Amino acid sequence: MAGRLDQIENLLRPRLGGALLARCPDLVYSINGLLVRFGRTADTLQTLWRGLDSLLFNTIYLASNRSMVVVLDGGERLRMTSDAIRDLADRLLALAYTTRRPDPVLQDTLFDFAREGSYAAMRELLSRYPIDAFDRQWIAQVLQENGQLA
Repeated sequence: MAGRLDQIENLLRPRLGGALLARCPDLVYSINGLLVRFGRTADTLQTLWRGLDSLLFNTIYLASNRSMVVVLDGGERLRMTSDAIRDLADRLLALAYTTRRPDPVLQDTLFDFAREGSYAAMRELLSRYPIDAFDRQWIAQVLQENGQLA
């Protein structure tokens, strides 16, 4: 479990800053709780994504005194937009399925999720699934155009 907690913190720290994480020490554990719950229930990826997005928004809103401005570790002040929160939730969501063995059901789910705008699902499809050339080109183009290759 500590490995996943470290993964969560490593995703959060560069995007939210250590100061916010220090003010909200339960955030990493709350996110992990959502991910664990997902693995034990019939919730969909969409439900998990909404849960992560909501948790992140509420935490940032309260911890920033409603300004939605976070201070990154280098001192840069950054206003967290809904797109930035959605992207962070998407990256966290990937922790729910990147450790699962690739299978056709998960592949279909990831394709559906990619069509809904999940860049993490697109990256997962490119890296771990045999997909036809047209789909591979389409996904790579979308990721490149949106600066989401990494």
